[in-house]
Amino acid sequence: MRKMKKILLSTTVILLVSGVSSAFASREHPSVFINSEKMDIYANVTSLGTTLVPMRPIFEAYGMTVKWDNSAKSVTATKDDTTIKLTDNSYDAYLNGKLIKLNQAPSLEPTSSIFYVNLRFISESLGAKVNWSTTADDASININFPS
Repeated sequence: MRKMKKILLSTTVILLVSGVSSAFASREHPSVFINSEKMDIYANVTSLGTTLVPMRPIFEAYGMTVKWDNSAKSVTATKDDTTIKLTDNSYDAYLNGKLIKLNQAPSLEPTSSIFYVNLRFISESLGAKVNWSTTADDASININFPS
């Protein structure tokens, strides 16, 4: 059963990353803004409604220190008193050592070696407010940190 979930998740990520899309491509790949500044990243919205983004640029945009463990396929990111740990294909995330169950596991895209993570979980873990803006054929995500 667990192996089947991994295969399904990997297939979903590969399809999303390879550009399979419907008529509303921009709603499936929303623009991401942090404190009104547009990020140069590729975001994907999964069938579960989770927005996945590449790990390194999003953590670095938040000023986090990033450590990748290639043998465990996990990332640990820290900023001030906040530590986030995520592992490839695991629904278990750790925020300051506390287990948080994710609705979508982060995943490592095998051909590009890009590690995709849950944007809302990361943003809210750092105290940001996340808002979606949509039109009939476009979407953007606005992330704002309190001043």
